[in-house]
Amino acid sequence: MARLTREQTQALTRSRLLAVAREHFARDGYVTASVDRIAEDAGFSKGAVYSNFAGKDELFLGVLEEHGRLSVNEILEELKDAPDITKAIDRIAAWATRSSSHGNWPMLILEYSRVARPDDTFRKSQEKVLRAQWRALGELLLQFDPQLQLKPEIVGALVFELTYAPAMSFVSKPTSGDLLRVALRGLFGGLRTS
Repeated sequence: MARLTREQTQALTRSRLLAVAREHFARDGYVTASVDRIAEDAGFSKGAVYSNFAGKDELFLGVLEEHGRLSVNEILEELKDAPDITKAIDRIAAWATRSSSHGNWPMLILEYSRVARPDDTFRKSQEKVLRAQWRALGELLLQFDPQLQLKPEIVGALVFELTYAPAMSFVSKPTSGDLLRVALRGLFGGLRTS
């Protein structure tokens, strides 16, 4: 078996830290999650965290970025062979209902934004991550109706923001999927098929 390069080892360390941090942030919240405990549970020293992330803020951004990337990949997979916009909307609605009921991501993000008070550089990084995720999803959806004169970011943001709206953590009906069906059907002209 070949030895791993320094870059490969660092990538594995970073990946492990993100996975453990995701569990800690999701379970404990942003404030209570501890860099020391994350490092320990990942099997590394606290120094390993700081050699991969500038601090708790950057680690949290990494977790959010990974969560968003996985969410986009799930949606893209769901939509890969959707024959028309009606099926695409139904699949996104089902994904949204499942996703909004797993974890406390909306509350975690609100907690973070309330207490962390990130600097402008961090906010710009966070915005860049969100816009990339929104754009990827929006571009895919707009392929169903190239005549729509909307920015992909707006369409993608609509899906993500309705899915992860904080209120959706507290109610059983309407679901995020119900809200998305109404919004996307209106946006794409009802139940028109391609």
